[in-house]
Amino acid sequence: MPDRNKKNPTKEKPNKRKLIKTAIISLLSVLIIAVLCIALIFFLYKRGFFLPGYITWNNQKNTFSIDEKSVDFLLSKKKLRITDHDTGELLYESPKGWLVSDYFFADIDSDERNEVVLIVWKQGSFGEHRPFWHKGKDNKWTQHIFIYEWDGERKDRLDPKWMSSGLGIRVHKFEVDEKNRVHFIDDEGEETIWQWLGWGLTLVEVIPVSE
Repeated sequence: MPDRNKKNPTKEKPNKRKLIKTAIISLLSVLIIAVLCIALIFFLYKRGFFLPGYITWNNQKNTFSIDEKSVDFLLSKKKLRITDHDTGELLYESPKGWLVSDYFFADIDSDERNEVVLIVWKQGSFGEHRPFWHKGKDNKWTQHIFIYEWDGERKDRLDPKWMSSGLGIRVHKFEVDEKNRVHFIDDEGEETIWQWLGWGLTLVEVIPVSE
């Protein structure tokens, strides 16, 4: 009579192969999910989904008279578009990868011609022209103030006048006063006042939070 307690080797081998196959499939599934999660996080980071909550994202539309022409400024969904009021021609659009939180059209340098002033979040503090002393990667999201002169001869109309590196302060909102000075207010209420003195904005006053 056959021994019923004896294991069947032909039955045991397929079971082991099945277990190994299941383990490999499970491992591959975990790796695929991990890669997809990393890709999703990278995708969201590149689009600024993890920026600080203190930022004020303004949406506004204004029409200005520039060089005897009416020009529309539209800030919507963190993108600035400038168009000819009469024809609808697109004159300027903020670059891909820039998130514009606010803008002003004001005479920052007191030369009796208004400049276009943007507050921008973008990756990288210095752009293409990185200072020689800065080492390592430059891909963090940082806040900038960009000042342009209007140039009707340029295709995009905006001629860069002063492009700051990362501001290094937590700007909640900003405004321009009657003296053409820029006021930055951080998320705790501290105010810093900056003025155009020769070239670029210079810190001229700090107004601490009142207790």
